[in-house]
Amino acid sequence: MASSAQRAAEQAHRAAERERLRAESANRMKDEFLATVSHELRTPLTAILGWARILRDANYDRARVTKGVEVIERNARAQVRIVEDILDISRIITGKVKLELVPVDPRIVIEAAVSTLESTANAVGVEVEVRVDPELGAVLGDSERLQQVLWNLLSNAIKFTPAGGKIAVTAVRRGELLEISVKDSGRGIAPGFLPHVFERFRQDDASSTRSVGGLGLGLAIVRQLVELHRGTVSAESVGILGWEASP
Repeated sequence: MASSAQRAAEQAHRAAERERLRAESANRMKDEFLATVSHELRTPLTAILGWARILRDANYDRARVTKGVEVIERNARAQVRIVEDILDISRIITGKVKLELVPVDPRIVIEAAVSTLESTANAVGVEVEVRVDPELGAVLGDSERLQQVLWNLLSNAIKFTPAGGKIAVTAVRRGELLEISVKDSGRGIAPGFLPHVFERFRQDDASSTRSVGGLGLGLAIVRQLVELHRGTVSAESVGILGWEASP
């Protein structure tokens, strides 16, 4: 039989091995994240620089110039969103996010988030349906941060829902609690990835050739902001349904 010293040594070895594997996994996720950030920043920047060069030619008509300015503005906003997500996750990690808690009407928060993304949903042929209990009442929360939670959930749902698909946003009271759900008819989530969907730097497909963009921070920000409101967030899926996003 193994002695106590041998068992202790074996346990220490197994613990060290687990720690080594965790460190390797963390480093791999960090490398994948940095590669993703580079890719996500380069894509809109390429469009901005390309149209900036085109617009140097004063011979283009007003319609062409207008289109170029719209492309530049849209891609600049995409870069701003990327930077804001990185800054937000940094503030959350360092405990620098402070909530301004006041009575908030959830209906206004939901309507604002849906209104912001309505044109995006329409552009890809996705219908957003909102069903809100008229008797919700006010909740204590940070209106801006709650809207950010809804914006990220909706944005993620739109991203993974094919043309002709639907997204349902519902809000109901359950005793003292407010329950908001965002359900889409998209591709679904692989069972193995489902437990990690709200972890930062995690994506179901983190390769540079993935069909859907993003940094893998949006849902991590959702979880952290919900928990700061003393709430919980979860995801459910029947698994991958075989749909792939268009390139």
